Amino acid sequence: MSLPTTLGEQFKKIRAEKGLSQPELAELAGIEQSYLSKLENGKSLPSNDVLIKLVSAFKLTVAELIAPLEHSYIKNNLLAISDIAQLYQQDNSNKLKQQRNMLYLACTLIVIAVTLFYIGFSKQVFNETLYEYRSDGVVLAGEPSDIFWKWRELIDIKDRNKKDERMRQLKVVMAQRSDVLVKLIPENKGYYFEEAVEGGIRLFTKSKHGLPIEAPREINAWLQVLGVLLLMSGIMAFVLERRFFNLPR
Repeated sequence: MSLPTTLGEQFKKIRAEKGLSQPELAELAGIEQSYLSKLENGKSLPSNDVLIKLVSAFKLTVAELIAPLEHSYIKNNLLAISDIAQLYQQDNSNKLKQQRNMLYLACTLIVIAVTLFYIGFSKQVFNETLYEYRSDGVVLAGEPSDIFWKWRELIDIKDRNKKDERMRQLKVVMAQRSDVLVKLIPENKGYYFEEAVEGGIRLFTKSKHGLPIEAPREINAWLQVLGVLLLMSGIMAFVLERRFFNLPR
């Protein structure tokens, strides 16, 4: 069955669904049958009081009664009925709020999208330029920070044999203490820097070539992908807003 296009057709449709004749409905609503016939044939519109009597007889609400009718028909023909006018205004107000919320959502998605894409593209937050620093081991308290390079210079023994023996001993000790640690960090800390560790410090020196290393990070690519997806979602929200809320009423 096709949807009713007028209030009269809606009265007739519901009466048929309820299995009521015109006289029966007229008696339930407390109105004249001839008046009901005019209403169903679209020759007259009910007053607000008659409308309330009819929806009460149907055991419906005014909102349920007019739900199938086009907004344009309600706007052009039924706003003289106070309860219908009130419902129409409430409906427009709700749709306006929904439209505003969708616009806010679309704008928010686009702002977040552009921000995430820029972060991933610029690589400023998750830097892909790294610098290589190397530490040969832990420098103990009281030792010079460059002991792993210059430990030979610390042997102050004039006797050649004793000096050679001491050098062999220290060579073994320093080999045992050797604990190479290489760090790739996003900050250029100059030629060297020190870092406190358990038992002493570590001296980190920049690698020999001294050039930064480009190390792609997956998070930057994912941020760009997420940015594009959110941008498309924001644009789609604008399209849906135009489609659902800017249709002629």
